[in-house]
Amino acid sequence: MSEINAKKEKWLAAMAAHVVEHGLTTASLRPLAKAAGTSDRMLIYHFSDKDGVIGALLEYLAERFTQGLDAAIPEARFESPGAVLHAVVGVMRSPMASGYARVWLDIVAASARGELAYGQTGGAIITGFTAWVMKRLPEGEGEATARALLTVLEGTLVMDAVGHSEAADAAIAWFSGD
Repeated sequence: MSEINAKKEKWLAAMAAHVVEHGLTTASLRPLAKAAGTSDRMLIYHFSDKDGVIGALLEYLAERFTQGLDAAIPEARFESPGAVLHAVVGVMRSPMASGYARVWLDIVAASARGELAYGQTGGAIITGFTAWVMKRLPEGEGEATARALLTVLEGTLVMDAVGHSEAADAAIAWFSGD
């Protein structure tokens, strides 16, 4: 790894830790640069512009979260889509994932406001996560099942965030046939 790439990796790790702890609402360049131990000008120089910084940061966060999911839920086919959903929800509700869940909701909100970098990265994350889920679904289950599962998962994150976990649990039970 080149010295520049090592420096960028170090900055991304520091900015990711900041964002997981504080959310994306403080993701302007100055707080990110401060968290990385550099200046906002250096971030712009190395990542082209603010969207480049945010895009690289979100990709880094998605990669780290996927690594955490892989460690918690190794690649293997589950017996049912509901079993996959229960496993993923269990991880999403764990302390390891709580910061990532909050960041994901920030990404969705920024995308809904029309912020292009968030929408593009969010779409890429969904595409990647759909593929991740499909590798764990029972043989013969397709992309439609993965997307339905992700929709229930997204709803679960929203309902948990607003204090209605019981409604999310009911949807999970319905989806799972419990």
